[in-house]
Amino acid sequence: MALDPAKFMPMVKNVARSVSGQYPASVTTEDTEQTIWLWLYDKRTSVLQTVEDNPNEWESMIASTMRKVAFDHCAKEKAAAEGYSTEDLFRYSIPKIKALLPDVFDYSDWQSFGLKGDGQPGSKPQANQTGDRMVELIDIKAGVKRLPVETRELLYLTHVMHYSTENLAEHFQIQHEASKKRLQRAYGAVQRALGRKDQDDQPRAADRRTVRTNTAWRAMQSTQYEGA
Repeated sequence: MALDPAKFMPMVKNVARSVSGQYPASVTTEDTEQTIWLWLYDKRTSVLQTVEDNPNEWESMIASTMRKVAFDHCAKEKAAAEGYSTEDLFRYSIPKIKALLPDVFDYSDWQSFGLKGDGQPGSKPQANQTGDRMVELIDIKAGVKRLPVETRELLYLTHVMHYSTENLAEHFQIQHEASKKRLQRAYGAVQRALGRKDQDDQPRAADRRTVRTNTAWRAMQSTQYEGA
């Protein structure tokens, strides 16, 4: 059975226009349409089987998958335009960001290098249990610094002051549902910020994605501490 373009044309255009509109600076509707058509023809056997097996629901089922294809395309185009990798966004899942944000904001807890008995600066163990965790904290702190002030405030209130979404709604004078959506957008903003790279000749630790052991990290900090 051949794929009838006229049958899918309205759906392709609607999905491409809707998704591309969320990435106005990075993609065009025409490019997204082309990506969807390529997917349709590549998956035409399974698409046509879906149409045949679900005569009353095939449009919503296929449109849902089209949107995923379109979002994936737009996210990659946005990453390419802004100089980051979508792999970075995947690496820092929202649950991981939520778990690390309290320590990210409590900067003195994990980055206060007081001298220990061995003469080496060290951080408090509860916030720096492994070298991996230290690098993740640095990464996320760098990402949070790139956010608008109000977004940082919202995350601080949530993860340090323990505001509920009801508290956030009252603080920002918005509806409760709006506060929940704003918080979810804030986590997404952290993810996107984590992918961006500063245009420095010498990238910082937050941009190198280098995992250090605690020993190596303390040695590096010792050198900087002594002014070398």
